[in-house]
Amino acid sequence: MSKTACMVVNPVSGGKDKKPILEIIRKNFPPDISLEIIIWKKPEDSVEIARKIKERGYDIVIAAGGDGTINQMAQVVKNTNMVLAIIPLGSGNGLARHLGVPLKIRDALKVIHNGKITTIDACTINNHEFFCTTGVGFDALISQLFAESKRRGLFTYVKLTMSNFFSYQPQDYQLTIDGVQYDKKAFLITLANAAQYGNDAFIAPTADIADGLIDVVILKPFKIWQVGFIANAILKKNLHKTDYVEIYKAKSVKISRQSKGPVHFDGEPMVMDAELNYTVQPNAIKVLTP
Repeated sequence: MSKTACMVVNPVSGGKDKKPILEIIRKNFPPDISLEIIIWKKPEDSVEIARKIKERGYDIVIAAGGDGTINQMAQVVKNTNMVLAIIPLGSGNGLARHLGVPLKIRDALKVIHNGKITTIDACTINNHEFFCTTGVGFDALISQLFAESKRRGLFTYVKLTMSNFFSYQPQDYQLTIDGVQYDKKAFLITLANAAQYGNDAFIAPTADIADGLIDVVILKPFKIWQVGFIANAILKKNLHKTDYVEIYKAKSVKISRQSKGPVHFDGEPMVMDAELNYTVQPNAIKVLTP
C-alpha cells in the first residue's frame, strides 16, 4: 500500500509566485506516494486544515512555505505517528537550514522519497508553540515591522534593521532559568531550539534541536562600532566564542520585562504580556531529513 501525503502550500511565503513551483512539485513528486495539495489562503484556515489532516491521518504532512507555515504543520503532527516534511519556500528558512533540508525544490522532494526520520523537540512560549527560535528585544521589533511591510525578502529585512538600529535602546529583563534568577540588560534575548534565525545567521551555534534543552542567548549592550564584529560572528557561526553574549541551556525559562511588547517565534510576531514562560517538550515531532 502506497504512502499518503498532504502538502500545505503558503501562497505568499517568501514573496514568490507559487504556480510554477507547484508545477515543479507535481512533475517531480515521488510517484509511489499519493499526494493531496491544500492551498493555505487565509490565516484563519489553519484550524480547518489541521482538523482535516488529523481526521485523514496522512503518513506525511508537507509544509511548503517559510518557518511560519512549518510551525503550523509541526503543531499538527506533534505527538502523532505522522511525519513532517519541508519544502522551504520562505525568506529565512531557519528550521530547514538547521535540519539540512535542501533549499532547491527538486532536492527537497528527494528527501521526501528517501530521507530518514529525525525526532526533534518542541517548545512553547506562553502556550504558543515554536520549533526554531523565539525572542524579545530588537529582533522582535524588526520581526513585527517586517510582518507589517508590503515587501518581503532579505533586502527588506536588512533595510528595516539598519533604519531602526541607531535609535533602539537595550531593555532591562529579569530571567529565571531552571529556577535561578538573573537580572540582565540586553539588546535582545533569543531562546533557540535550532541554531539559526534563517539565512545562515547563527544566533545560537551550539543549539541542539533534539537535546531536550533550549539555548538562552543574551546579547549584551554594545557600542555602535562593535556591530560589524557581532554580525561577522553570527555569520561565521562563532558568536558563542565572543564576549558579546551569555548563553545558558535550560529546560524552562521565565522572562519578566517592564511592559508587554513584541515577541517573535518562528519568524512570526505577536504582542505578548510582560511575563513570558518557556518550556521544552523533548522528542515531540518526527521530521524527514537527508
